[in-house]
Amino acid sequence: MKLTLITSVLLGTVALAAADDMEHFRWRGRVDGVDDIFIQGNQVRIEHVSAKPIQNQEHRFTAPLPFAEVELDLEIIEGRGTIRLMEQPSQRNQFTAVVRVDDQDKSGDGDYEFELTWSREETKDRDAYSSVFRWRGRVDIACDIEVRGSHHQVKDQGGAGTHEKSASFTAPLPASDTPVSVDKLDGRGSVELVQTPSPANGFTAVVRIEDPKGGADDYDFELRWPRE
Repeated sequence: MKLTLITSVLLGTVALAAADDMEHFRWRGRVDGVDDIFIQGNQVRIEHVSAKPIQNQEHRFTAPLPFAEVELDLEIIEGRGTIRLMEQPSQRNQFTAVVRVDDQDKSGDGDYEFELTWSREETKDRDAYSSVFRWRGRVDIACDIEVRGSHHQVKDQGGAGTHEKSASFTAPLPASDTPVSVDKLDGRGSVELVQTPSPANGFTAVVRIEDPKGGADDYDFELRWPRE
């Protein structure tokens, strides 16, 4: 009995450690027809294929999908039809995962949910595939950080202002529709990508930091895009 208990505890510890070594992307929505879901960095795009568009969709990342050739595992959590991983991230598709949800042979619409997981160890090689803009500073209330080419600009949104501590590029942000992803490394509030580079904004990426709590706090983030 004691041996069994110890074994169970050890297995539980191993499982927890394994889970801690994984990153996750989870998606759910209501589907009637066929839809392709494109995941790139921390951006999600739906390409509707047939029948009605997706309803009530939501998603969550534990970390952005890295710009690296990671191996994804698909777990189907809910769905009466089929969910298939159509494409793994690669240089060929600019490190995009594509999942197809297919409900077309069923009557009406149905709830679907799936999760993609990848090893945190695999993301260590992402620097070989990514260019980076890294920013550190102290923020009160909010600010927008606009990144274009090899330049950036900080725009305060109130409070006591923003104190930039450091900013650096490994390469200029290309003047193209480049996929970008933001990783928050430090800070109690939110760090979100609110604009991606496009012709409409002069190929500018905009990162918004919001610090709703009293006083200021230190923030640190990396903006990443595929290396040319």
